[in-house]
Amino acid sequence: MKSMIRFTKEILCSAILISAVFSTNAQVDSAKNLPNFLLPEFTKCIIKFKTGNTQTAVINYNVVDQEIVFMQQDNYMVLDNPQLIDTVYVDNRRLIPVKNAFYEVVLTGPVSLFIQHKSNVEQAGTPTGYGVTSKTSNSLYVKQVYGPRGYVNLNIPDGLVITDDTKFWISRDNSMEKFSTKRQFLKIFKNKEKELNQFIDSNSIDFNKTDDIIKLCNFCKELLK
Repeated sequence: MKSMIRFTKEILCSAILISAVFSTNAQVDSAKNLPNFLLPEFTKCIIKFKTGNTQTAVINYNVVDQEIVFMQQDNYMVLDNPQLIDTVYVDNRRLIPVKNAFYEVVLTGPVSLFIQHKSNVEQAGTPTGYGVTSKTSNSLYVKQVYGPRGYVNLNIPDGLVITDDTKFWISRDNSMEKFSTKRQFLKIFKNKEKELNQFIDSNSIDFNKTDDIIKLCNFCKELLK
């Protein structure tokens, strides 16, 4: 049975609607180091609204469902209407709403870099021989909201595994471009392809490492000055 509860400004802000609430009697440790969350534990943050108001909360970011979950006493709550938020400051990160998700702001300027922390859920593979494991795209993972107060299960069900699907985004000339490979990145900066290609090769830039991507984008900012 699905249940939905809306909360008023006494909990967070009159502009924010909160849904999907559950009470938990489990220890706080049960919400630590969950593979479907960005941070190792729920962490205190500052939420800045587009109205200019700020509010503190204890949150984590669900990288599978692409939503912020926060704690209020013994309740975990899913944040609705993220478009009303300007920035979330948590764990030395800045998160901003983009459509129905939150992206981490890494660099700003002529070349702004964002990280979309995202993961997918797959069924655990079964051996097919020759050391090959078969995995199928998961259709079993559904965020479950049920129970008398809208219970939400934060944990991934048994038999399912998390696979990283993090994306990098470049904001330039009022447009957002996604990339995860060298070819995609160079396509964004066609007029600087030669210099960037040389920098990538000479510095052994790994597009799976955030620090390398930041180094590359900083170089790119210098090129565009």
